[in-house]
Amino acid sequence: MITSRNRPSDIWIILFCLSTLGIMVFPSWGGEDKRCPNCGMNVGAYPHTRYLVLSLEGKEMISCGVQCGLTIQLRLKEKFKSATAVDLLSNRPIEARKAFYVYKSSVITDMAPGFIPFALRKNAEQFVRGFGGQVLTYDEALAVWKKQME
Repeated sequence: MITSRNRPSDIWIILFCLSTLGIMVFPSWGGEDKRCPNCGMNVGAYPHTRYLVLSLEGKEMISCGVQCGLTIQLRLKEKFKSATAVDLLSNRPIEARKAFYVYKSSVITDMAPGFIPFALRKNAEQFVRGFGGQVLTYDEALAVWKKQME
């Protein structure tokens, strides 16, 4: 018999139901959501697509994904130092310049048209066979996005 003393709180029941439906709910740490400096999206809700941009002055900007990260890089121009993406399969950080990106697949991770980073070209190519799109190097992805922004 469940009594009010050993009954789970309503909030935990709601969170459990949402998570079983595939809806992830992340608490806001420190009372403040971290927002993408480009689009304002809550980056804490999408940790698997985050993209970190570092300026020459040492300022770190965490964007919601590659697309916004590339936008930030292009706006920084000569003040851009480096970037880190997150490999879709391992969920591990990878140096953005060494990554391969699937562009315009049927899977949109954070925004359309979408760039999905992979540490290995073979994984990106396999993903394209299943979900379409085009495999790009970092420099190609940057050039494609620069042209889109013009």
